Amino acid sequence: RGYFFIHHRRKKKKKKKSKKLQMKSKRVFGYSSQEYEEEDLAYDTPERKKKQKGGGRSNSKAVNNNDDTTTTSKNENKDDGRLLVVDDDNLPDEPYLPMSQVREDEENNINISGEIPMSQMRQNPNILRASEPLIVQDYYTKSRERNKGKVVNDPVHNHMYFSGKLCDVIDTPQMQRLRELKQLGTAYYVFPGASHNRFEHSLGTSHLASNVYETLTRSTRSLKWDAEDKLCVQLAGLCHDLGHGPYSHVFDNEFLPLRLGKAEAKKWSHEDMSCDMFEWLVEDNGVDLSPRIVQKVKDLISSNDSGYKEDKFLFDIVANKRNSVDVDKFEYLMRDSKNTGISASVDMNRLISFMKVIDDEICFKASEVYNVYRLFDMRANMHHVVYTHKKAKAVEYMIVDAMVEADVGWNSRISHAIRDPKEFIKLDDTIVKQIEFSNEPELQKARDIIKRLRKRDLYVFVNEYTVPEEYLSDFKDVTEEDISTSYESNSTSNTIPGGLKPEMIIVHNVKIDYSMKDKDPVSRVKFFQELTDEESFHIDRSKVSSLLPTNFLERKVRVYSRIRDHDVEEAIAKAFSNFQRKMYGGCEIQATPSRSRKKRGHSLGHESQRERGTATTPNGTQRSAHTDV
Repeated sequence: RGYFFIHHRRKKKKKKKSKKLQMKSKRVFGYSSQEYEEEDLAYDTPERKKKQKGGGRSNSKAVNNNDDTTTTSKNENKDDGRLLVVDDDNLPDEPYLPMSQVREDEENNINISGEIPMSQMRQNPNILRASEPLIVQDYYTKSRERNKGKVVNDPVHNHMYFSGKLCDVIDTPQMQRLRELKQLGTAYYVFPGASHNRFEHSLGTSHLASNVYETLTRSTRSLKWDAEDKLCVQLAGLCHDLGHGPYSHVFDNEFLPLRLGKAEAKKWSHEDMSCDMFEWLVEDNGVDLSPRIVQKVKDLISSNDSGYKEDKFLFDIVANKRNSVDVDKFEYLMRDSKNTGISASVDMNRLISFMKVIDDEICFKASEVYNVYRLFDMRANMHHVVYTHKKAKAVEYMIVDAMVEADVGWNSRISHAIRDPKEFIKLDDTIVKQIEFSNEPELQKARDIIKRLRKRDLYVFVNEYTVPEEYLSDFKDVTEEDISTSYESNSTSNTIPGGLKPEMIIVHNVKIDYSMKDKDPVSRVKFFQELTDEESFHIDRSKVSSLLPTNFLERKVRVYSRIRDHDVEEAIAKAFSNFQRKMYGGCEIQATPSRSRKKRGHSLGHESQRERGTATTPNGTQRSAHTDV
């Protein structure tokens, strides 16, 4: 009595199905098997669609009355020059049903909801779960493919399948460059497990994009499965990070503003470079993709849906500008948390399983609203713990300073590479090695910084404060000049000849939000009650939980010292305290009060305890001079 009928071979001449068997089919499936043969399901493979259009299932069994045995014949068809041999005995008697066609049988009081019970999903191997890859024949295009499909074993998503067309894109220099770009940039210097690269993140994003598309075509009755749409979504997930520079966001957020200016740097984005790199990838490697597909993939990467009147939900899968719930965020949160040892609080595969398209927009089941909030809460937590880690940012600023010095010595070779994909492909994380082992005299300052980095002689974190909520609306970024001018150079405690200079200080204006500045992104997410519903709605935050946040934006101000010297650090700490009193009415709101710092020599080579390799702690014990401050 399972989800499918057991097809018994008949030894005698095949007879018509009995009325009892037809009634049984009607009771389980909501309609008889004969009615099914006339219906064309969007989820069937092209081979079975062709077979159904050709007159349904052919009678492939010939009966031999002499020896009373049944023999099986095989149907041979030609498709694109390939011989397809189909054994009818291996085809299931009834293919799996979409969720929208599981109906309620009032006659037998079988209460079947819009969802497929898990027991039936376990019994039916043809029903695809969100966490499993869809491995089918490569039928995306009828053109030739250089590669066969491949299955990749991944520690996050287990087995991921990539078609021959996707492998043609993967096996290119533009795509392989991502192996040399750390996903978390300088966080690898703090979290040893964070050694994963943009390459595996891109593979995982393509895999999740494929799963989301398959889920939506199964759960939405009006949505037709389209091979070209699925291929475009997969390619967009695969190539969405082609435009990242050395150390990922360090390049566009920190390096380019210093070399080009903030106004000019804002005109460039890694999404636009990803589109340019993808277009060059197809042309340079002769990948057989039509201009229409190339343009659509570029629009999906940049989430540009202008000019598309239908199927706009496709632009929410990889890069969702509507509410920021997309597979890119799913993937990097899953991978980053696993490799850094941070526990994940969100079940991404469950979110994927309860998606549906209503009014050309991706919606979620109402029971998953708290899971959606946890998605953004997890992102904010990863920013707190990993992405803006104090030591990781200190390493980041050292690498940025080294790259700036190298760019000056190399005649702007690094910063001008953003103008041409053929020059941009030369930039990756190995830029640090190129600087370290360079011979040009102009790069001596850059080499000195890298040498300090190798010895863990990092820039020093001094202190930080959180901007009060009432000051958030009028907040302006704090600059190094704001801190240096707050230093009382005429005081008797001044021990810095010439006073505190801006080039000694680094100010980090930290901004952590729920992806949409001070807005609640879940307020832009739509939900549905049951999988059979065709109406969507918003859910007010007050109806979800009283423990949810009311403020979705946080700002902090941190200060670092480029020089590891006791007097300089003390001077920056005092200037930072004076700046807070001036800005916030005489109050000092930093996280910790100014502390007395142990004396140590200048990082440029002055004789000190640091050079002798040990430093004395307050309780008199000895410790390494490079212990984190």
